[in-house]
Amino acid sequence: MAADAQDSPLDLNSSCVECAGSGVTPCDLCGGTGKWRALTRKRARDNYEFVECPQCFGRGTRVCGRCFGTGLLNVRGLLRRPEASLLVQQMQKGEVKPGEVKQLLAKAVEQMKANAAAKLAAGAAV
Repeated sequence: MAADAQDSPLDLNSSCVECAGSGVTPCDLCGGTGKWRALTRKRARDNYEFVECPQCFGRGTRVCGRCFGTGLLNVRGLLRRPEASLLVQQMQKGEVKPGEVKQLLAKAVEQMKANAAAKLAAGAAV
């Protein structure tokens, strides 16, 4: 069953319900402002300061949790596919930025095609 999901191509015509196909959602902690209201207590006074949001790091947006930033509706088995290797590496490092996922997937597909062409050329030369 997992092999079926892995072998099936991504359906590029259907978009994610959560982010409407953009791959980006507003931060739920700061409401998309990028600023977070923090309370500082000094003796008898309570002050509020606006600081950088700790969840989105001041961007105001986050990578969509439902589609992993691809903007696609069905991403079943996406992280197991070979073209998602760059995406998985960036996710492990915590360096995936909103809007970057589609570029990472396209870059990985180009690398796979280049590797396949190199292998084909090396096989023909032998």
